[in-house]
Amino acid sequence: MEKSEKILRRLEMLHPKKIDLSLNRLRVLLTKLENPHLKLPPTIHIAGTNGKGSVTSFLRNIFENAKFKVHCYTSPHLIRFNERIRINSKLISNGYLNELLEECEFHNNGEEITFFEITTAAAFLAFSRIKSDLLILETGLGGRFDATNIINEKLCSVITPISMDHMNFLGSKLELIAKEKLGILNNCKKIILSKQKTSVRKIARNITKKKKIKLFEEGINWKVINTNVSERNFLMSYENKEFKFQLPSLMGDHQIENASTAIATILSLNEFNISNKTINQSLIKTVWPARMQNLKKGKLSKIIGEEFDIWLDGGHNLDASNIIAKTISQWKEKKIVLIIGMIYGKDPINFLKKIISKISLLIILPIDNHQYVMPYKIKNDVKERFRPRFDIECCLNIEEALKITKNKIISGKILVCGSLYLAGEVLKADGYKIK
Repeated sequence: MEKSEKILRRLEMLHPKKIDLSLNRLRVLLTKLENPHLKLPPTIHIAGTNGKGSVTSFLRNIFENAKFKVHCYTSPHLIRFNERIRINSKLISNGYLNELLEECEFHNNGEEITFFEITTAAAFLAFSRIKSDLLILETGLGGRFDATNIINEKLCSVITPISMDHMNFLGSKLELIAKEKLGILNNCKKIILSKQKTSVRKIARNITKKKKIKLFEEGINWKVINTNVSERNFLMSYENKEFKFQLPSLMGDHQIENASTAIATILSLNEFNISNKTINQSLIKTVWPARMQNLKKGKLSKIIGEEFDIWLDGGHNLDASNIIAKTISQWKEKKIVLIIGMIYGKDPINFLKKIISKISLLIILPIDNHQYVMPYKIKNDVKERFRPRFDIECCLNIEEALKITKNKIISGKILVCGSLYLAGEVLKADGYKIK
């Protein structure tokens, strides 16, 4: 076990709850660390339910291709914790990560603090000590009491689509979740609001009007006008001007919306002058693992053979399942195998509702090192609710699932989804490297 893993495991034990939204514990620690959160580069702060990671990735690639130095903070990680913290575009080194974590651990002195809070403090230390032109800062699950929201100033806030998720922490109604997510609007000059449900738009408009924040709203200030699949481009308007861009490398119509959110953010920032050519090059090159990712050259494809095509997506909520259903509807004349695993607190039945009729085999997996919905519970619930005519199997891991698939079906497409944590396990088993 690497030294950083040992430190991270110790930090996980500092608070009995994995998630306990508050800024007080973190504020005490940051004071002891001489307030690194007040010494950050100009910051773009991103919150939402779906698309945060993709928008972050598009933005990072655009700024990097324009030769700006970029720090970046994301969560969760897929394979290694280092993925969460990028220092001027490179994953933080093990040595520097160890140093920062030990410094935070020393100053925290055994006080209760969540894992996300203390590791966010470590990230702030790194971002404050190494110069950069920009910091792209992604929230965890929340907004108002999210650890990242302790910063004082930001260039802008970006709000990706908000939907029902993490109801046990953020509220049982969309309006309550929206108010929590939109809590990042403090201390910012402008907000870029992506496509939202009507109730979310109303709340955002009220907040920005009250706080006198400039609002750049999808559908009003900017929008995707049309998509030309044959010519691989899409047309979008921004403040009554039209722009044509290449379709992004990330798959799905929702990724065009995510790309347009990133572009609207770039165009709204007068501090940066980035050409359309640079934006286009960046859209084509952007890679974001576990977002409808085709695993065609790794270890898993060798297990399953050329008769199958393996796809991986970290989607786990209702909006994500709608996107998945739309995508796999285009896989005509192919048998579809769905492999899922879901962490405790998620709703497998709702997730499967629009997907279940399109598949020929369902395989359910556990998720290592996390509380998960028991595979046999999902199996029984699916049988009771949908009365499917296909087989349902429970397996221990992805390798076993692929062998069972090969025995039951001659050829087809395999989709693994339901959890970013499961996606991380699959990428690790496939030998995928995140750089």
